[in-house]
Amino acid sequence: MQSLRKPTLLLFFKLFALSAALVAKEPTSDLPADAAITFGVLDNGLEYAIMPNNEPPGRVSLRLLVKAGALQETESQRGVAHFLEHMAFNGSEHYPPGELIEYLQRLGMSFGADTNAHTGFDETVYKLELPENTPELFQEGMQVLRDYAGSLLLRDQEIEHERGVILAEKRDRDSVGYRTFVAYWEFLFPEARMPQRFPIGLEEVIKNAPREEFVSFYETWYRADNMAVVVVGDVDVAKTVESIQTMFGDLKNPEAPLPEIDMGKLTSPELAVLLHSEPEAPSTEVSLMTLRPFHGQADSREVRMRDLITSAANRIITRRLEILAKKENAPFTTGSAFFWDYLDFFEIGGVDMTCKPEQWADAVGVMEQELRRALKHGFTEAEVAEVKAKIINDYEQAVKSAPTRKSRDLSAGIVRSMSRDQVFTSPETDLEIAKAAMAQLTPDSAQVALQDVWQDGGRFLFVSGNLQLEDGEAQLKKAFAASAATPVEAPEVGEALTWPYTDFGEPGNIVSKEFIEDLGIWQVVFENNVRFNFKQTDFEANSVGVVARFGGGELEMNPEQKGIATFAKLAFASGGLEALSVDEMERVLAGQSVGGAFSVGEENFSLSGATTPKDLEREMELLAAYLTAPGYREEAARQARKAYDEMAIEIHRTVEGVWSNQVDKFLTGGNFRFGFPTESDFAAQSMDKLRAWLTPALTKSYLEVSMVGDVDFETALGFVQKTVGALPKREAKQNLYKAERTGVTFPTTTEQQLYTFDSDIPRALAAVYWPTTDFWDIKRTRRLNVLASLFRDRLRLEVREKLGEGYSPYARNTSSEIYDGYGYLFGLNFADPNKVEEVVEIIRDLGVDLGQGNITDDELQRAVLPLQKYIEEYVRKNSYWLSRVLAGSTVYPQQFDWARTLDSDYGTITLEEMNGLAKEYLGAGPGLPVVIKPANAAPSDGE
Repeated sequence: MQSLRKPTLLLFFKLFALSAALVAKEPTSDLPADAAITFGVLDNGLEYAIMPNNEPPGRVSLRLLVKAGALQETESQRGVAHFLEHMAFNGSEHYPPGELIEYLQRLGMSFGADTNAHTGFDETVYKLELPENTPELFQEGMQVLRDYAGSLLLRDQEIEHERGVILAEKRDRDSVGYRTFVAYWEFLFPEARMPQRFPIGLEEVIKNAPREEFVSFYETWYRADNMAVVVVGDVDVAKTVESIQTMFGDLKNPEAPLPEIDMGKLTSPELAVLLHSEPEAPSTEVSLMTLRPFHGQADSREVRMRDLITSAANRIITRRLEILAKKENAPFTTGSAFFWDYLDFFEIGGVDMTCKPEQWADAVGVMEQELRRALKHGFTEAEVAEVKAKIINDYEQAVKSAPTRKSRDLSAGIVRSMSRDQVFTSPETDLEIAKAAMAQLTPDSAQVALQDVWQDGGRFLFVSGNLQLEDGEAQLKKAFAASAATPVEAPEVGEALTWPYTDFGEPGNIVSKEFIEDLGIWQVVFENNVRFNFKQTDFEANSVGVVARFGGGELEMNPEQKGIATFAKLAFASGGLEALSVDEMERVLAGQSVGGAFSVGEENFSLSGATTPKDLEREMELLAAYLTAPGYREEAARQARKAYDEMAIEIHRTVEGVWSNQVDKFLTGGNFRFGFPTESDFAAQSMDKLRAWLTPALTKSYLEVSMVGDVDFETALGFVQKTVGALPKREAKQNLYKAERTGVTFPTTTEQQLYTFDSDIPRALAAVYWPTTDFWDIKRTRRLNVLASLFRDRLRLEVREKLGEGYSPYARNTSSEIYDGYGYLFGLNFADPNKVEEVVEIIRDLGVDLGQGNITDDELQRAVLPLQKYIEEYVRKNSYWLSRVLAGSTVYPQQFDWARTLDSDYGTITLEEMNGLAKEYLGAGPGLPVVIKPANAAPSDGE
């Protein structure tokens, strides 16, 4: 089952709030910029930043920042800024309409991953990831950005054609989270400009805005003195400066100055309240906020230190809420405190909570009282020590990992700093400031910082989600007033704790040790039958990944245990250890980079963690402790049941939920291991049942530990010997559960399957599936993946570019590694419920047509070359070596051969074999259409 993540208000702030400055200006600050970056300004005012960086080697990340977005639109242009971003891919001086994406694909860049853009409230950013750093390709990349900056054609025909794509994107964005964000924004800022300028725009403008509005916005805001070029990667600075001057130096600025934007004003009510109901929401959220004007100070050392202390205070409140949420009968599931500023216009502080709808009043009480407790009584020395250790550790690890920062991440960070009129500082400077701030952090200074946030602004109580109340505003005010009248006591001082899991017995004896030279991999077998796979890398400085695989995962689940796997995923790790709860673990491990994530896979359980060389020993102790002394606390079961209830609503009330549940079950012949457990199946689970299910796997089953990262073999081996190598003897062979790998079959019908759900949100999904086969013929699987890429590109061309019926049509091949002979290839598109049946037929026809074996050389090149360039980066990631090569290699040694041939095999793919594969699988039948739409959707013309 695919995981479902609940949209949060913070997520939407990030999606639509990636920048802040409204007027380009030079930063004035006492902060030193990162010395690795060369900053400059052309005579016409265009800014640039160049940073040599060699990770990944031979690559270059390019950005064009336009300091204008939705806020700069006039009333008749609402949506034009974002629409204009789309038009950059639809014709310019050097790239005729319909040719740019295909041209970049032929150069090895994939649409979306390597060629993309985004529009925010006050910025538009164009992105190119060059797969090579040759002078010719670099020049081509700069030409693309130059065309974006000043040479768009903006032809009427292309504008008309793109309207459908924008409307499809607007529809795809429509969700509980987005609607809630809009209501939240309008509630907080009733007299400000932002709620009137969401980047997606108005439907009327999208449908009808004439070319003149696009030209007006383009000529007004796309001007040299309002743009910046950022280059990060394997480049020569002097040559890059020359290229920027040559390419962008002739851009002219209009004589008129940049228009000033009236941001409106903030309100400061004593208490404003709003209930925003969304029946499809998975939970109820309560939020208490305060607003005040932006402090108006330039980015500086003083400002950053102040913000760090404020952040520390909010992190302490968040920790308190995490602890309270686990208490029996706690009226909320999660909670957090926050503070940030935005757009050089406002500062916001707040506390958020999620709960069940019937718990909203109690949740408001806890939220108000815990905030007031912190404001009135402050914090304890122990709380301050914990958060101080965490913050310093975060910055220390950033310094150590800096040498292998990825170019695309750096370019994004530099753009963000330039857009926000902030200084892009080095990790070393950031650490020095953090240490200075933490030296000033005391219970008193944290309390003063929190009081400063809340003392002057108004109060805004926002309740949203699956709660409906009569006379809601009155009830909200009543609940808040009742809580405010309740006295609060000072926080309790926690007892000192130490880490108890350091001795697992005598270090394990090594039975065999083998070095696989061409792959740089060590394989070790201990006397207790534990296997250890290891690879040292320099791809990611100061980073080490570890995964322990054991048991049979979902294959160990029988039909009477349908909910146990989901229960385990939600409850096991949260149960902590015998000697320490998860909250106590967090206190003890503060300042250390360790983690213990638990997963139930299709054929194994796993414990994994990301750590540093400094904390690797503690990481191994943590994983060994979870294997030998899991806590199985009831607080984890309570949290799991709350999480299940929220997930169940999404499963039954959203397109994605129906797809991952009902469709998943249907495609596997109703096998009980697929889909989401019913309420009764989940309710039947308990910590005692979980203990009984997992104990044999944790204590006796075949155990394989894999490790990849920036640490030497002997050091790593010593830590493994002292922990998992010292455990009691385990099974010498992996149980393959051959009998359990049956009972999964693809449906034989080709009749359309219709699934409906209750929702007022007009989103539907059209998908068509063709059966393929399992994973184990790796050459065939790779070619099926290429076939899916070819299908995806045809969907893009037909559904998005020609018909305008989709924003991001998608195709994928899924070949099972568990069930023999099982797999499928599918294409899908989110659609208008009134047109979803038409769209599913288009997808079906495109798949059938591809099954005729009519792939062209050009299509194949455009599919394979970006994939090859992606692989060059992919194999320089620890996650690839850990999850796809080392983990499981003692059971499936062929994984090493797969690694050896990963790059070269794609280079041998021929047109003949791809057309043959298309005929074999897509040409074997018309496919299985699936339609998912709201039950109350109006019928289409064809019904």
